[in-house]
Amino acid sequence: MRARRSVTVATAALAVVVVGAFTVDSVNASMVEADVSTRIRPATPGVAAPSVMIGGGPSTRWAGPGTLASASIRVEGVTRPGLGPVAVEAAVTDLSVPEDRSADMTAGAVTVSVQITGDSLGPALGMRDVLVGGADDPSLAGGVEHRARVTGTLAGTDTRVSAIVDLVVDESGAHLVPVEPATGPSGLPDQDPDLALRRTALTLSPDVLPLGIAVETLTVRGGTITAGGTAGPGATPLGDLARPDH
Repeated sequence: MRARRSVTVATAALAVVVVGAFTVDSVNASMVEADVSTRIRPATPGVAAPSVMIGGGPSTRWAGPGTLASASIRVEGVTRPGLGPVAVEAAVTDLSVPEDRSADMTAGAVTVSVQITGDSLGPALGMRDVLVGGADDPSLAGGVEHRARVTGTLAGTDTRVSAIVDLVVDESGAHLVPVEPATGPSGLPDQDPDLALRRTALTLSPDVLPLGIAVETLTVRGGTITAGGTAGPGATPLGDLARPDH
């Protein structure tokens, strides 16, 4: 009986140690994420802090001294050239976090995307009340597509247009290429078709992605167009990830 009680006590003690270690690691991880967040964009009243999630567990989180193995970053309300506020997302590996907070963090490899909603797209098209959706998805809740429906009201008027556009990336950049007026479900049957085609054509700025990364993919899912690209291998500074027009 005494031996069984000793085993029970030892097991309970081990459980406490494991839970305690997990709690300490979770707190440490949260502190690191908060530190990375403020390095990306300093805390500003009324502005959401960047969301940061670092990957790995206690033994795999750090790839080396001061270098995180991986992290996912999302920053809301970033202004990119020609667009309204967008969300910027980045998946990075080998994230170097220098002790000197005035020095840039760098990543060994980074995949960056810009999430473009109707509100983001409106200024570029000269429209208001813009809706974006997959061309085959009247509910705006489908899978990933490379053809979108864009609907909006021309600025300064009550004229509303809607068109199906191909999302194209070629050597000259990333484009919304009108295919046909959208007159079916969620479209506008009584619109000026030529006007709809003219006003939904758009070439995104070459600097639409931060960090000097070129657009490699352009897709739509639900009510969001996503422009994405990659950089690396090689150290990529992340200081301009959330800065307007960088």
